[in-house]
Amino acid sequence: QWAAKALPGKTICFSSSAAYPVELQREEGYVLLSEEMIDFQGDIGMPDMSYGWAKLTCEYLARLAQERHGLESVCYRPFSGYGADQDDSYPFPSICKRALAGSAGERLIVWGSGRQMRDFIHIDDCVRGVITTMDAIHDGGAINLSTGRLTSFLDFARMAIRSCGYETEVVGRDDRPVGVFARGGSTDLQERLGFHASITFEDGIAGAMDHYREAAGGL
Repeated sequence: QWAAKALPGKTICFSSSAAYPVELQREEGYVLLSEEMIDFQGDIGMPDMSYGWAKLTCEYLARLAQERHGLESVCYRPFSGYGADQDDSYPFPSICKRALAGSAGERLIVWGSGRQMRDFIHIDDCVRGVITTMDAIHDGGAINLSTGRLTSFLDFARMAIRSCGYETEVVGRDDRPVGVFARGGSTDLQERLGFHASITFEDGIAGAMDHYREAAGGL
């Protein structure tokens, strides 16, 4: 309502990859998710729980604001964003810090089977993606922020362990939430608009480990 009255030059709306239909993220038949798979003129599918519905509503309001008030906007669907200063309640810092505190012979446990996969994108790439593409869409349309690369939590934990210089067993814990099996984002539209994520997950993990060591006094 404020934006409709103030009419800023543009609004940037952060949606989420959770807005995509969960039926496209199951173990049987998962695909890389592309922007046109959410069609407000057709079947939008079932998003991921109430969070996904909230993000879909945000996108729909952005389109209504453009149609009714001429308010220009672009919506972003970040996938599994991460960074060294992320809150410990998120999987990335939690797994990295447990790997850093562990040792050879001491198992590292991840939630669910550990086979579930996500598309991890560094926060610096997310910011660059927004700056690079924000002027390409004006009608409330959406752009992924993704790498197109799927990594299981088991493999993520193994990368974190190797970054610490040791090897140990990684196991899943099936009594914990699992979520969808595979959530990865197509990069086709991003690349057509001139953006490509450049920070590999391995480099992102290594950089975060350096940050955590420094924060812990160099241990």
